[in-house]
Amino acid sequence: MSRTNGAAFAADDETRLTAADLGRYQRTYVQLGDNAARYFLLWQLSTAHAMLLEQEGDKIHVEFGGLNGRQLAEGARQQARFFAFMIAELPARSEEDLERKITTYEAMIFQEDETERSHAAVMVETAMHVDARKLGINLRKLPIEAGTTSRH
Repeated sequence: MSRTNGAAFAADDETRLTAADLGRYQRTYVQLGDNAARYFLLWQLSTAHAMLLEQEGDKIHVEFGGLNGRQLAEGARQQARFFAFMIAELPARSEEDLERKITTYEAMIFQEDETERSHAAVMVETAMHVDARKLGINLRKLPIEAGTTSRH
């Protein structure tokens, strides 16, 4: 890529759109779109699968690359984080959308070591507060006892 005044110039051949690029963008647009409710269901499913796989952490799954349950559980958690990002990314247009973000955030912060593995929960929390303000809703944190797993 050539440079003009220290900045990359984007008109070189390597930056021109190809059919492969357009196809990738089309697939992303069709697959992702505005699907907050769908992302929430997929987040729930991936999170539940992670918990189930963790219960049989030593079981080897030969048909899935010889990975054990803990490794597959981490894959499920990574997928859940992807869907959490997608939930956070879309602006909440209703209280129902906001409730999904709140539920996602609250579940993530109570998962052991989740905040050590990823910043996904912080990103969902930030989006949740921005959306609440835009919807005219005042959110506030309530203190919880250290070590508790109850949200009630």
